[in-house]
Amino acid sequence: MSPACTAKFANAVKFVINRDLELARLNHGKRYAEWLETWGVQVSLTLTIEERSSLNPNAVWLPPTPANSIFTLAGGATVSADATRTDTLNFFYTIHDLYYRKYCQTGVQMGNSPSPLVRSDLKLREWLQAQVGPVATQDISPPSDPGGPLERNAISHEVKFVISTAGDLTPAWTLVQATINQNGALLSASRDRTHDLTITFGPNGGQKLALPALEAHFAKQVGLAVSTNLKGR
Repeated sequence: MSPACTAKFANAVKFVINRDLELARLNHGKRYAEWLETWGVQVSLTLTIEERSSLNPNAVWLPPTPANSIFTLAGGATVSADATRTDTLNFFYTIHDLYYRKYCQTGVQMGNSPSPLVRSDLKLREWLQAQVGPVATQDISPPSDPGGPLERNAISHEVKFVISTAGDLTPAWTLVQATINQNGALLSASRDRTHDLTITFGPNGGQKLALPALEAHFAKQVGLAVSTNLKGR
């Protein structure tokens, strides 16, 4: 995992826990996100690159005489290639490890990375705060409550970037008895890059998420795989 992406997780965790500690000092020591400190986070990064190219020459033969002949002969051919590469990386962090990492300032470690997951603001801090905030306002019960809306003890977030590039080249010739490549593209190529980041927070089960949270994360991965396969058809 990129150090910049890991730092974004750490910054989000630090913000939520520090905010909880600040509010606790004003609320007679009562905290609303203390349960988060015993959790972990499972991260899956899926990088998919699909490259397509095609060659499509076409030509029309014209008879030499007479000029008003109604017969012409057209021909064409198509050759195409499609290659897809998918890489999946999985990482696990405890909240404790993330909290005690050093802060990463905006832009640090990003450099000239081509990945939008590194260069973009993933809004992780805002999302995590939005998940634990309702516990503070008592709109929902803490995850430790089996009857609460977070009874599965897991919260998930997904960020996806799709980058598409394409180009084509069409030289054409007009000869006395033939026209070549007057319609369509002779050579075309395209490249699609999909960067998908799935994050699941849940209780720490010993260097991995506890089973309910791990199942929720696995379900997200299955959904992503099915979606990718359907898109490719």
